[in-house]
Amino acid sequence: MPEALRRRLVRLAYRYLGSVTDAEDVVQEASIKLLASEGVRDREAWLARLVTNAALDRLRQLKARRETYVGPWLPEPMVEAESPNDRELDISFAVMRTLETLSPLERAAFYLHDLFGMDFETVGETLDRSPAPVRKLASRARQAVKEGRPRFAARPADVERLLMAIGAAVQSDSVDALAATLAEHIELISDGGGKVIAALRVLHGPMEVANFLMHIARKQPDGGWRFGPAQVNGGAGMLISSEVGLDTVMAIDLDTEGRVAAVYLVRNPEKLAHVVGS
Repeated sequence: MPEALRRRLVRLAYRYLGSVTDAEDVVQEASIKLLASEGVRDREAWLARLVTNAALDRLRQLKARRETYVGPWLPEPMVEAESPNDRELDISFAVMRTLETLSPLERAAFYLHDLFGMDFETVGETLDRSPAPVRKLASRARQAVKEGRPRFAARPADVERLLMAIGAAVQSDSVDALAATLAEHIELISDGGGKVIAALRVLHGPMEVANFLMHIARKQPDGGWRFGPAQVNGGAGMLISSEVGLDTVMAIDLDTEGRVAAVYLVRNPEKLAHVVGS
C-alpha cells in the first residue's frame, strides 16, 4: 500500500476512533485483507469501506469505556514529523470534538460520500441502510461540521507566546496580563482521564482559563519543565516533559484577532504512551 494512501486511511480511522493505536491497527488489518484479495479495481474506495466497517465495530466495543470516562474527553494526540496537507481529513482537536457529537453512522455516511465520492447506494450497502436514510445521515453530519465554531490554526510562535505569558504570570504572581492575551470566549479542555491533575469540566473565559494554566505551571517538578515544539493533530503544538517523561501534549486555536481561543491539554498517561514510544 502506498504510504500516502496508508496515512490517509489512518486519518480516516482516527476520525472515528480518536485513537492513533487503534487507527493504525485497523488500517494494518485492512492492508492484510487487500493483499489476500484479487480483482480490487478502486483500492482506495474498497479500503475506505473496509476501514469504516472495522472502525464502527471497534466503536461499539469502546462505547462503555467512553460513557464512564472521567472528565472531558480528547482524542489521543497524533504527533507527526510533518503534517500532510489534507484539509478534507482535518484532525484538529476542534474538528475532532465536533465529530464526537455525531453518531458513528452519521460520520460514516458523511466521510464515505463527501470525502471518498461514493454514491448513497454504495454507502448504504456499506452501512446496511437504504440510500434515503443514509442521505439524511450525511446531511446532518455535514451541517454540524459547517456550523462548528470557526477555528484558526496556530503557528509555533503563537504556542511559544502563550507559554511565555504563562511563565511571566507565574513569575509576577499576577493573572491579569495572561488573561489579556486570551479571547473573550476562550475555552480550555484538559483530559486527564482521572489519573492526573485536570479540570473535570470544560473551562470558559479568560480569568478561569488563566488561573488554571497558572495552577498547572506552578506544579513544576524538580528539574523543571522541558518544552519541545511538535506537529500535533495537523497544527503547531508543544510536548511538555519533566525528568520523569512526557507530561502533557498541548495545542491551541486562535480567534480572528490572533488571540488564543482554545487550549487543549492531553495529560492522560494512557493517551501519551504511543507518543513516548514513537
